[in-house]
Amino acid sequence: MKLSRSHNLRAGLTLTDVVIVIAILAVLAAFLLPNLRNTREAARRTQCKNNLKQFGLAYHNYHDTFSVLPAGYYLSVDGAYTGWGWGIHIAPYLDASNYYNGVNQYGGLQHEYNKPHMNPALSAYRCPSDELASRHVPHLAVVTSDVKDGVVIPATQDAANVFSRSNYFPVVGYLPMELGGIDRTDPGESQTNPGRLGNVGSLYSQTGRYCDQPNFGGAFGQNSGIPFEEIKDGLSNLFLLGERYVPTNVELGSVGHGTWLGVPDCTTPAGLAAALGDTSVKVNLGFKTRAETTGFGSSHTGGAHFLMGDGAVRFVSDNISITTYRDLSTIDDGREVGDF
Repeated sequence: MKLSRSHNLRAGLTLTDVVIVIAILAVLAAFLLPNLRNTREAARRTQCKNNLKQFGLAYHNYHDTFSVLPAGYYLSVDGAYTGWGWGIHIAPYLDASNYYNGVNQYGGLQHEYNKPHMNPALSAYRCPSDELASRHVPHLAVVTSDVKDGVVIPATQDAANVFSRSNYFPVVGYLPMELGGIDRTDPGESQTNPGRLGNVGSLYSQTGRYCDQPNFGGAFGQNSGIPFEEIKDGLSNLFLLGERYVPTNVELGSVGHGTWLGVPDCTTPAGLAAALGDTSVKVNLGFKTRAETTGFGSSHTGGAHFLMGDGAVRFVSDNISITTYRDLSTIDDGREVGDF
């Protein structure tokens, strides 16, 4: 017996069916892709926070060993310009002893022997949310001459793609008005204000100057070495470290590019801001245009992470009161800090 073909075969998809399926997929993508991006950013933000927690442990381990915090950077009165910063000195406490042991600290940042050891791009020093955070800083001017009686001849050599990048910077505070800086209540809306890094330092001659900036009131600075007992405001009320976005301008002399290795030139804002950060301007003031800055900010929406003296990591809103923000950056102002 012959089997007849079914007359109920399903017809193929029509053009209308295809359009409907595509529309449904487009709607699903519109809902899912932002969530995927948000999930990825949440993971990057968590990693950034964890980086700072590791720095907190390293700072405390360093203090347990030497009874002081590492200086923001080191500079000898005579001899080679050193400039080594906080990052190299806590490297042994971040499982990076090989880099620490590989540098000749007496030779300084400019020493030929040190160049191979200045290139390690350690991920712990970079925020994964900052898409401009390249492995190395494109341009940084580095002092190559010796220091004589405290006089430094400004940098003339461009160390292109030599210094490893950092998004994290020790907090120096701000230069107060009585020392030629700004008032505590200054709105912090000018990147070139007199309270920022690099605006002071005595001229010795047309070709040299002293790197003798007054104390900005924070836990870090030139040859600082602050013990915890000098932090009278309490460790939980003090910023130790904050994050900064990478500026768009990559030309030599642009301010805000950072390296964990140290200060390549202590006579300029760009050189000092390479390893230090101040609270002279508001959090995230220049982020929209990625402006040059000596301050703090991040690629995270609404603020930036800061490491506190007690090892906690706080996300500080870019709407924080400017006076509270500055009070948190100094070690002994005697003011009570409210909620932030």
